[in-house]
Amino acid sequence: KRLMASGHDRPEVDRCPICFLLIELPIGKHSNVNSCCMKRVCRGCSFAAHRQGLLGRCLFCRTPFETDEASSLARIQKRVKKKDEEAINHLAERYYHGQLGLVKNVPRAIELWTEAAELGSIDAHYSLGVVFYTGKGVEEDK
Repeated sequence: KRLMASGHDRPEVDRCPICFLLIELPIGKHSNVNSCCMKRVCRGCSFAAHRQGLLGRCLFCRTPFETDEASSLARIQKRVKKKDEEAINHLAERYYHGQLGLVKNVPRAIELWTEAAELGSIDAHYSLGVVFYTGKGVEEDK
């Protein structure tokens, strides 16, 4: 607990929107992102909701979960059209890994990450840095 409270400040998106506690690192292991509202909810809140019988709905916006990849992709794309930087970053991840029925398309992922970074997504900045550092999907400068 002392380690989590010391050092550099973490961005507000690293907090659970329900309990307002910082999500432990690595964030992807200790939280879930729902495609309806693109909010990252900690596993503790998910566990508490499960124990109370709140199943099949988003804990933040109470929208029913999608039953298939197509409806999940449609929700994400709807948020992308509204310029939601987290949704754009999420869609870029899906293109990069070829998930949700999308064909793996690294150049499209880079375009989306660039758009999300311009809108202020820290995760998109990080993903762009990793792609350019590793050189996966980008041309080498000569």
